[in-house]
Amino acid sequence: MKQHKIHYDVRFETPQSHLFELECHIAHPAAEGQRLSLPAWLPGSYLIRDFARHIVGISASSHGQDIRLQKIDKNTWIAAPCKHPLVIRYQVYAYDLSVRTAYLDHTRAYFNGSSLFLQVAGQEQEPCSVEIHHPGKAYAGWSIATTLPARKTDTNGFGLYEASDYQALIDYPVEIGDLAIAEFKAMGVAHRLVVSGRHEADLKTISRDLKKICERHIRFFGEAPFKRYDFLLYAAADNQYGGLEHRDSTSLICPRSWLPVKHEQHDRQQYQDFLGLCSHEYFHAWHVKRIRPAAFANPDLGRESYTRLLWVFEGFTAYYDTLALVRSGLMSEQEYLAALSKDITRYLRTPGRRVQALEESSFDAWIKLYKPDENTPNSQISYYLKGSLVALAMDLSLRLKGHSLDEVMLALWKGFKQGMFVAEGSMQGLIQETCGEKLTALFRDCVQGCEDPPLEKLLLKFGIRLTGPSLSDADLVRQWLGMQLASDDTRISHVLSGSAAELAGLAAGDIIIAHDNLKASANSLQRILKRGRQQISLHFFRRDELMVTAIKPHDHALANITLALVDKRNAQQDQLRQDWLGIN
Repeated sequence: MKQHKIHYDVRFETPQSHLFELECHIAHPAAEGQRLSLPAWLPGSYLIRDFARHIVGISASSHGQDIRLQKIDKNTWIAAPCKHPLVIRYQVYAYDLSVRTAYLDHTRAYFNGSSLFLQVAGQEQEPCSVEIHHPGKAYAGWSIATTLPARKTDTNGFGLYEASDYQALIDYPVEIGDLAIAEFKAMGVAHRLVVSGRHEADLKTISRDLKKICERHIRFFGEAPFKRYDFLLYAAADNQYGGLEHRDSTSLICPRSWLPVKHEQHDRQQYQDFLGLCSHEYFHAWHVKRIRPAAFANPDLGRESYTRLLWVFEGFTAYYDTLALVRSGLMSEQEYLAALSKDITRYLRTPGRRVQALEESSFDAWIKLYKPDENTPNSQISYYLKGSLVALAMDLSLRLKGHSLDEVMLALWKGFKQGMFVAEGSMQGLIQETCGEKLTALFRDCVQGCEDPPLEKLLLKFGIRLTGPSLSDADLVRQWLGMQLASDDTRISHVLSGSAAELAGLAAGDIIIAHDNLKASANSLQRILKRGRQQISLHFFRRDELMVTAIKPHDHALANITLALVDKRNAQQDQLRQDWLGIN
């Protein structure tokens, strides 16, 4: 069978080595010498990951003869000129469980193309083909799940695939292993839920609920931008969670304990968190994979592509992902308010919101969001979190004027279909053009500045009151000492700026061993704070040095926020809220 001018072979005959064996066949290498590179990042995850560091060995040949291959920077090689087709052979180490790279062992194989496929300079627009070879008899039960267009494959999916160009090729994640698959249709479009990893998930229930979410989003935009869609889910341990969007699929990872099991009671909140993750990545099929910033129109995957609009693309998506659960009947109004309460609480507990503007958070994603440290809460704010709350404030503000953020999203979708990308600084103008409202204060104070969105005032107009709980409901260590303890009980993970802990000389990494000459624990600290002590003597280790300090607790106004319906509401408040949430 004739192959494309660019062809890749993928082999993994010894999965326990965690090494993919690859060949890149170039029919017409550049006369002056062929340049090749591996991306440094992948769309949807804004961090330089330097995938080339996982290449173990690489060589080149042509017509049976070795060709000199010179590495010229961290992720780029040049092959010496040759008259015949060029073959690049290399190995890629793959042992990262995240959705962003590649993984291989005797239980499962997974990869994003950006981790495996070399980019052939000057031929990025050429169609390319990929042959994925079966690993052997020991893995006879393995099959492949991907939306990469198949050209000629066997019943398990091994064989030849093709893509229109390099950018398309690396946007099709591939899941391989002993897969559990459930199929369903949403608005006539074929969908699959593909689950790998050890689990007992009730795929029928999950598919039923995913169908509702998918239909909600398709109806919202008025059309599906794909002919089929895959949810590729790895059921993992309790500390694994994440998702990455693609044009017609998503890669997901979540704790297996979050998934419902047939005939067993499941944790409704955790299951809703999982559905929210699916909703988020699915929404991205429109908003990020198609509607996108001009900076991502044709990005250079070897270096950062900066934009101040991630608060729109991730923040708006984070707003709509949970709202879609309410609008599709998978979350009650009370459950939504509880989830929103947690988001507002988390936001108000972040001192960094007073330091970093939302646009700056977007711009600095490359060096900050994915590289948190002990000072992150004091210096940063997430464009996911604040972006979603600003989206909420914008939506409520527009609804009070007879419009909504929904109209803005549809205007963005219309713009994409007309071939437009979202320019920097254009959102305020788009909202004004669409809804006739400038939202000047929100943009000035909450997007370009560091002010909090006026949610308390806005929510009250929808019959929702924002209040704080009783002292007994609060995390008193955080509330009165201004520090966060790590999961190992008394090790400090964060100390908030201006807090009692900071004034007492405590720092992240310190381990508290005693208070007032008694052995310390998280519970004992909570108990002594509840008693209202004015000063506490603390013994702690900093590295291997024993130290002592006196700490004077004071209220840091970090208690949980609660949202609840106002008892005496009027008909206008109820109607506004029902229209917003899509409930009767």
